[in-house]
Amino acid sequence: MDQKNVFATALGLTGTPWKVVEVRFDRDLKRLDIDIDFAPGSRFAHPESQQPCSVYDTEPRSWRHLNFFQFECYVNAHVPRVDGGAGHGVKRVGVPWARPHSGFSLLMESLMLVFAQSGMTAAEVAQAVGEYPQRVWNVLLHHVAKAHEAMDMSSVRVISVDEVCRARGQNYLTIISEPKQDGRQSRVLLAVEGRDSKTLQKFRDHLHRRGLSHEQIDVICSDMSAAYIKGISESFGGALLVFDYFHVVQLVSAALDQVRRRERREFPAELKGVRWAMLKGEEKLTEQERKTRQRVCAGKLQTGKAFNHLDALRSIMKQTDSVAAERDLKWWCSWVGRSKIPEMKKVSRTIREHWDGVVAYLHTRVNNAVAEAINGIIQTVKRKSRGFRTVEYFVAMIYLVASRLKFDLPDPLPATHTKSS
Repeated sequence: MDQKNVFATALGLTGTPWKVVEVRFDRDLKRLDIDIDFAPGSRFAHPESQQPCSVYDTEPRSWRHLNFFQFECYVNAHVPRVDGGAGHGVKRVGVPWARPHSGFSLLMESLMLVFAQSGMTAAEVAQAVGEYPQRVWNVLLHHVAKAHEAMDMSSVRVISVDEVCRARGQNYLTIISEPKQDGRQSRVLLAVEGRDSKTLQKFRDHLHRRGLSHEQIDVICSDMSAAYIKGISESFGGALLVFDYFHVVQLVSAALDQVRRRERREFPAELKGVRWAMLKGEEKLTEQERKTRQRVCAGKLQTGKAFNHLDALRSIMKQTDSVAAERDLKWWCSWVGRSKIPEMKKVSRTIREHWDGVVAYLHTRVNNAVAEAINGIIQTVKRKSRGFRTVEYFVAMIYLVASRLKFDLPDPLPATHTKSS
């Protein structure tokens, strides 16, 4: 097989009117050019009518392709335009190695996506392929939007709602994700600017645009944000609202820390350096922190009593018997409500006010653990990129790293050998 046939096969020209007519290598420019042409008399399908038409005229085009070893590689061709007649007009035909209006081959664009999904920023991808960052962003935005629109959401029944900070100040995105279930991996379904009740309406509209019903959502896990509660009630009134276990425990942890700070001013010697000893999980404590915790809990300060409230709540929420857990949670609210610690009494009232959602967790065990993990991935992407110029760029990168998108592109990476069984 000669070199022209090799390049023609690699570019997927087999069975098309196209053929490689020349391969040129410029040592000084460190560049390889692959010239492609079609046989005289070839007919091409009109982009609109799909009817085969004769060539009206041609336009010269060039596409950046994967590097040939360390040398830049370009594909060059005179792309025909065809006349579809009345109602269709003269249109440029598509080519098998690139998408319309792109200056890159499909393999080159696929490589950019692989790099970006692996954790590289757009700037790093641009540096790796020797292109301008904006050209890389144009490729990422196009394919991410197309793949996200093609996501199958017909089987989604449970969703988690969480927020992520986009920039300093009150700049937030609401992240709606699907937790791992029924053999499917967790994934981000939609990222919406803001954190008000309208974000849930936008997700409902997103389902409707796909021809799906909002009534397919059975369970929604969220924190106790009044805006999210309102949005869920207005847009997904038939879904079971579950308040995330971690946010419930976080409420009590925050109250414990408020008690510690208040008493720290009155009893500085007794409470010096005890913060992490009181807030850490048991499995993360050092030996010294464990002794410190035991000392504070054995004393008469409210900090020790507040920790006992937190420890009891953790045990109750972890019970596998949901009926017993609900009974014990009622006892806990009564116990804490009778305490003389104002911060903890406030938490008890909050849990009572959101009772149905808290108890729903005990019966469903649905939580936002996956959403929090996704949030961590998103924050890592944001820090590595040092922020994003626009919300559109940030959302695209979120989908790219956390939505498990499927791209209809050729694989740019070489096949690896595997042992046969």
